[in-house]
Amino acid sequence: MLGMMAAQLVIGRRVGDGGRYRGYPIAGGPLAAAGALALLTLDTATTAPVASGLTLVLGVGIGCLMQPTMLITMNSAEPRDMGAASGTQTLLRTVGGSLGVAVLGSVYTGRLTAAVTDRLGPDDAWLTGGELTPEALRDLPEPARDAFRAGVVDGLHGVALGTAVLCAVAFAVSWLVREVPLRGR
Repeated sequence: MLGMMAAQLVIGRRVGDGGRYRGYPIAGGPLAAAGALALLTLDTATTAPVASGLTLVLGVGIGCLMQPTMLITMNSAEPRDMGAASGTQTLLRTVGGSLGVAVLGSVYTGRLTAAVTDRLGPDDAWLTGGELTPEALRDLPEPARDAFRAGVVDGLHGVALGTAVLCAVAFAVSWLVREVPLRGR
């Protein structure tokens, strides 16, 4: 989030000062894809600062993709249609975010379940009461906890691959953006 917010603030200021915006989504696609692919290096021994640094790259790339789209939308709409244009973009971001969470969440859950099942077997007798809470996870034997750690990492790798693909698509689409001069203040 820090990388995304910082990128959006810097880009908003730079576009406001210079009026050029086309290069940001073109740069943001590969940067976000590289950040997502960098997450494939995570494993169960990765420290929090390293993981945060890797996600920072992804955040900056996403910030480079998100901020210019709002500027492009607002600059392309007629003044009387700005409310509808920003509302439509907000709706599409919400729908896209919900769809992305649903699809990538399914990928994560499927990979997590497969990894844990591969390591522990299909019998879920190690679950207490059929529900795995953080307290229950701490009480499991070490092999079961290791299986869950590996499953979480495996699930994250699936999400990272899916994110990289989406960022590559955004990169390809960003080449279609035409840069038109910004309206006056």
